[in-house]
Amino acid sequence: MTETSTRDISKAEVERFLYGKHITACPACGRFRSQCDLEVHSISCQRAQSTSLQTASTPVDVLMVVCQNCGAIQFHDRTVVAKWLDCQRRVK
Repeated sequence: MTETSTRDISKAEVERFLYGKHITACPACGRFRSQCDLEVHSISCQRAQSTSLQTASTPVDVLMVVCQNCGAIQFHDRTVVAKWLDCQRRVK
């Protein structure tokens, strides 16, 4: 399970995930994905701590997808993308 969330996810795999989820256009500029390039970055974020809960929060690994046409940014949970890709491999 740890291997799924920590493995590298390529730009081609991110594009396959977006198309598989029917995210075929940039939500900001509307340009179809095949007509604009994407930049993909893997980052870790720390969730903001709730004032009512004083528990330590765990980091979240995300993929930051940037539209090269307009600069819009989307964030996708890296674990969700990796699990979806693994499921697609098993189906084939």
